[in-house]
Amino acid sequence: KMLGINAEAGYVLGIKLSLHQMSFSVTDFKGNVVHTMHLPFRGNQNCDVTLDIIEMGIQRCLKKAEIKQENISGVCIGIPGYVSHETGMCHWSPIFTERDIPVARLLQERLGLKIFIENDANLVTLAEHWFGEGRGLSCFAVVTVEHGIGMGLVVDDDLYRGANGIGPELGHSKVEIDGRLCRCGQLGCVEAYASDYAILREADVEFSIDAYNENPKAYHETILKITERARNNDEHLSAVFKNAGKRLGQAVANMIAILNPQTVIFTGDGMRAGEILITPAIEEARRLKLSGDKNETEFITHIWGDEVWARGAAALTLQHIYAEPDEKQNFSSSKIKGPTKLKPSKRARR
Repeated sequence: KMLGINAEAGYVLGIKLSLHQMSFSVTDFKGNVVHTMHLPFRGNQNCDVTLDIIEMGIQRCLKKAEIKQENISGVCIGIPGYVSHETGMCHWSPIFTERDIPVARLLQERLGLKIFIENDANLVTLAEHWFGEGRGLSCFAVVTVEHGIGMGLVVDDDLYRGANGIGPELGHSKVEIDGRLCRCGQLGCVEAYASDYAILREADVEFSIDAYNENPKAYHETILKITERARNNDEHLSAVFKNAGKRLGQAVANMIAILNPQTVIFTGDGMRAGEILITPAIEEARRLKLSGDKNETEFITHIWGDEVWARGAAALTLQHIYAEPDEKQNFSSSKIKGPTKLKPSKRARR
């Protein structure tokens, strides 16, 4: 008898934390989104306040989805910053005022649910690998362009996290010695040139790096207006986006020279700018490629909605659920396998 995944065997909750809102999505066992909701949020908050909002959002989302908490197999939270999936620690994020927060443990104690945390760019990468442009690719990079610059990397069908479980941080690679101030506190990061807040700063808009934390909704609305004006041929703003794209291309070219991925996928809210940002980025990356490298890296632009984070969260949580018993017991030292290497548990099969 042919077996298939029973989509109703359980549900997974995916959460995306950003500086202007929290997004909550419930997915079934196949990763299909069955309900989504958003809560307004102002980033750079105290840990307890943030966890209170997450707990309230989870309860409200499950109530609206008409799903009981006991039917939730796991919760995965995407967080921007230095996040260790293996330890459940958030070492630094613009979401929190504190550092080194055991987010997974604290929420698990509050809710009694299995909690996973992950860098938000890694969740997008998992979604691309399972459901998007990365299906069938064994080696590719995902570059996310939003309020910050993120990156996820798949090598030999595995999500790469590095020695400490955090993974690559393209946004904080340096493109200028002693250059512009980045929100991480260092100088010359590519994020300080190509992210939303960097573009607004260069566009001479009355916002500083910290202004996002003071009024994230107004900040978000302003980047939308600036982008629209640039796309309508505002000479100054068009130049700002072009320069940002070139800086992004420099960082991507360096990454390609080191890692040689077969494909680079650009995604994130920054894709709203379209060709005025991404075209100069791709042109610069190609211009800086090694002259002896005959392998042409493919560049793809993929526009997702907020459901991408939920589907990535679902993919990560389902990997844990599908894992064989010995993999579950030693998960911290095992690799995250791609979708073709999973073995569903008995309860996931009909």
